[in-house]
Amino acid sequence: MNLRKWMRLFGVTILIGAVVTVVGSVCIQLANPDFRDVEAGGWLSYILMMALIGMTFGAFSHMGFFAYMMLNYIARSIFKRPMTWVAVQGFIAAVVLFEIGYWTYDTNFPQQTYWGVPLGLLVGSLLVGWMKTQQTSAGAWVPTIFFLIAITTLESIPVFKLGEISSLLYQMIPLFVCNAYQIMRLHRILAADSAKAPAAVSSSK
Repeated sequence: MNLRKWMRLFGVTILIGAVVTVVGSVCIQLANPDFRDVEAGGWLSYILMMALIGMTFGAFSHMGFFAYMMLNYIARSIFKRPMTWVAVQGFIAAVVLFEIGYWTYDTNFPQQTYWGVPLGLLVGSLLVGWMKTQQTSAGAWVPTIFFLIAITTLESIPVFKLGEISSLLYQMIPLFVCNAYQIMRLHRILAADSAKAPAAVSSSK
């Protein structure tokens, strides 16, 4: 991945974060006026503020993406059998889903949060994982699910302490969408790099 592709990936990610955050925050505002008390004349500044916050979410997601890439590289050198690392990722993803239920059970969150959030995160991750396997191979299934569940939850830990479902969805959904975009974009970038490598070798002969 060269600098141009990295900058493009980063730029699109933060833009996605901005758009999803603005749309999500407006929907939450309309459904729950207590989330942000916006006056009629303050919607423009509110949307701009949400866009900036969404860009921050996108940048945070991008950091998490490259942290996972480094973790994956190190883990593959530690675990000699690829399936061992895949199994570890699957186990961690399951533990994280359980932990979400544990963090939100019998708290200030609505009662259905302890099963609704893990279920929604799992369903979304399974869907993206299925799309990933359709474009790559079956081996991408578990790593994609692990990334979307574990990394998205890790990036959302601070908001779990607030005990507000609106704030949780406000941050978690943009992070998930940004992470999904990056993981779906990765194989296309790598495929383009692989296709250019033989051409470069041939031209140098």
